[in-house]
Amino acid sequence: MYRWDGGFIMVQPNQFEDAIQWYQEVLGWECIDQITSWVGRKGFMKLPRAGIVTIKSFEGDHDHLQSLETEGKVRFGFATYDLDQTVSYLRDRKIEATEILVLPNGQRYCDIYAFEHTRLTIVEESKGEDDREYPPSGVLGFGTVNSIIHVKDPKSSAFWYKEHLGFEIEEVDEDKGFAHLKTEDAYDRNVLNECFWDHIWLLKSKDTVLRPNDNRARTYFDIRPELVFDEYKKLIKNGLQPSEIAGDPINGWGGFHFYDPDNNRINVWSYK
Repeated sequence: MYRWDGGFIMVQPNQFEDAIQWYQEVLGWECIDQITSWVGRKGFMKLPRAGIVTIKSFEGDHDHLQSLETEGKVRFGFATYDLDQTVSYLRDRKIEATEILVLPNGQRYCDIYAFEHTRLTIVEESKGEDDREYPPSGVLGFGTVNSIIHVKDPKSSAFWYKEHLGFEIEEVDEDKGFAHLKTEDAYDRNVLNECFWDHIWLLKSKDTVLRPNDNRARTYFDIRPELVFDEYKKLIKNGLQPSEIAGDPINGWGGFHFYDPDNNRINVWSYK
């Protein structure tokens, strides 16, 4: 099983420091460390509620870390308790947001255009008993919806993701045009040895996108280092065309990508 594990927000090399400052000042995230590795610079942003997202510069010769002009149809999800308040706060700061839509389970969501027009998806979820204080942006971190992927045929795509990535199919509704998938959270499984389910929605769309394509806000799925090369070969054996592996997944960090039948880019990483 490919387990969901957060992701990168990619920026141009000369905007790396500016991006970290923007996410700190506007969204209230905290930079807890920066490193330079063989795949370029990384800034680790602690999210207000829980979790870490990485600001990553477009650096290196590998295709996996290049900046592509065509934007794909995979959306990287972040949570808020009050979507209207978050959108209002951001619009007061001249940050654009798309129309608010509703997922099949009733959760409201929209996209915002963050630093340098990077598209982030914000999904509203219940506050429950959480009474902690958060930054005024209300963008708390990762939530119950981690990825939204637009496809032509949700049923066919659901079985494709089950076959190639091991995702569980929770529900498919062809009439309403969606499939609800889930996969384990990598941190909970690999660190805590517990099972926590992350949720992915496949939504029917008539729009098409050509490969190669990219999203600057990249959701990533994890494969453990001892399995990564076998899984990489298995993808090739099954007729897929994964990119060259960037980095070193055995001794540090390594990442690659491939495409689903709708040319949606799937990013994979592995690290010690």
